[in-house]
Amino acid sequence: MKIVKDKVADLEANCQKMVDEKETLESNMSRDNARMVRASKLVVLLKDEGIRWKENIGTIAEEIERLVGNVFLSCACISYFGPFTGTYRTKMVSAWVEECLELGIPTSEDFNLVNILGDPLELRSWNIATLPSDNVSSENGILCT
Repeated sequence: MKIVKDKVADLEANCQKMVDEKETLESNMSRDNARMVRASKLVVLLKDEGIRWKENIGTIAEEIERLVGNVFLSCACISYFGPFTGTYRTKMVSAWVEECLELGIPTSEDFNLVNILGDPLELRSWNIATLPSDNVSSENGILCT
């Protein structure tokens, strides 16, 4: 009888050990499935981000290529814009851009001083401080700073 009781106790202990191991494995499986779902979402999001990065690399490469001409035009704007009206400034920039392109100086065809030298946060703070948001006012703010 003692041998049978000992064997039953061993079997019950073994059974409890197996049940505990099963619960641990189920818990690990649940945790790993949740991780897998999050990892899948992350991979999809990173793929989208990779596409955006590739587009940004192309844009930045183009901006670097036109950097010399854009800085040259920015210097010209800083030197000559002061006393002129917005309409005349636009005509000057158009003529400068055209001349740069004819001479082979890489520059943006749609050059705008505000886009090249303007800091969006600073421009916004100027607008909040009642500077009009038109292009001439923004250019004047850039010229002053």
